[in-house]
Amino acid sequence: MNDLPDPLLARPAPERVNYATGVLLDAQDFRDEQTYHRGRLARALSALHGHGTVAGLRVLPPATDDAELELHVAPGLALDRHGRLMELQAPWCIRLARWFAAAATADLVAALHRAPRVAPPAAVVVDVFLSAADCARAKTPAFASGPFAALDAVVPARLAETPVLELVPRAEGGPDPIPSPRNFWPAADASDEDKLIAVLGSFETAGQDGALDPLTEHVVGREASAVLLARVAIPVTLAEDAPSGTRPALDMTQRVSVDNALRPFVFLPGKWLGRAPDAAPLVQP
Repeated sequence: MNDLPDPLLARPAPERVNYATGVLLDAQDFRDEQTYHRGRLARALSALHGHGTVAGLRVLPPATDDAELELHVAPGLALDRHGRLMELQAPWCIRLARWFAAAATADLVAALHRAPRVAPPAAVVVDVFLSAADCARAKTPAFASGPFAALDAVVPARLAETPVLELVPRAEGGPDPIPSPRNFWPAADASDEDKLIAVLGSFETAGQDGALDPLTEHVVGREASAVLLARVAIPVTLAEDAPSGTRPALDMTQRVSVDNALRPFVFLPGKWLGRAPDAAPLVQP
């Protein structure tokens, strides 16, 4: 029902609809009106604040007695690399046991890391990414478009800006650490010259069809506008001399580890919250 790509991805020119008495308007005019305001807001947010977690979105490990290994993501707000707001209004969960069972053996083996790269003897390492998507909601009658003559055609009544959570396996092997986000913005006490250099060189443009170059934390072929929330180590058992193609098994005797400290985030000095933030360790358990 919804095959329209988000027009913000193409970085449209800031053109407003010019209204005048007697002008006939169609659906594209109203889409352009929405796109102008959404695009200006996104550009402002992206240029002023960058991308990352704005508030909330803490990822919590499964409970000790949880056979489903439910990974919980708290409500919160983030900015993606296009400047779009992504909001979880209620807690979400990812059942790691079901994800593990559905994953291909080759993917699990590729993402398997051993100590000392991970805390347990062996673990499948995945990153939790949050990205933006439009979800069609409800239906409303409309004229049929394209080579159709239907009298009962319908279109989505609303497009809900629905965040998408995704587990991305980290298949980087070797002695080097798994890539993590890097922040190149100068600190508050940096020299004026360094700050000016950063401002002059920070304007980011998207390629054709809004394509962005992946950052260090992104996996090639995955959504490059997504924001990293946490790195998760799922304990498994697999002998080092196991035959090729042997599937790792979940190790339920050890806790799943969640690292919230790697994520990019937006911090505003002087922000007035009005209450004490909920404090918890960044790496759990």
